[in-house]
Amino acid sequence: MACTYDLTTEIGRVRRDIGDTDCSGTVHYWEDEEIQSFLDEATLCGWVGFAHVKGAAGLTLIAWAVALAREDELVRTGSWTGDRRDVAGKMNAKAQEYLDMAGPLPSEAPAFLSVPVDWDSTVAAERELTDE
Repeated sequence: MACTYDLTTEIGRVRRDIGDTDCSGTVHYWEDEEIQSFLDEATLCGWVGFAHVKGAAGLTLIAWAVALAREDELVRTGSWTGDRRDVAGKMNAKAQEYLDMAGPLPSEAPAFLSVPVDWDSTVAAERELTDE
């Protein structure tokens, strides 16, 4: 797998939009092949050009937010303390902005794009299951 950051490619523009731009070592989160799969899904949604990249960025951020929300770890950065759901919620909000920029979905778009996610309830439910 590879990580490249080249703004002349769609993968590079998705990386720019999601903030996953440092391909040195193991700092990046997504591999190029994974981002390409989100671009492929954006194609299935019928998005082209600008909408194609923004839609793929939105899909990528949704997947990243889900991964962070599932980890449910306390995060401390300087004087700020929170949990990963805070970050996941912000990523989900940005994902929605990108999906809105991409424009309306055709009727055959994947159903998961129209399902709102309540991060607090989802993580709380998972926490209850693991605490039992």
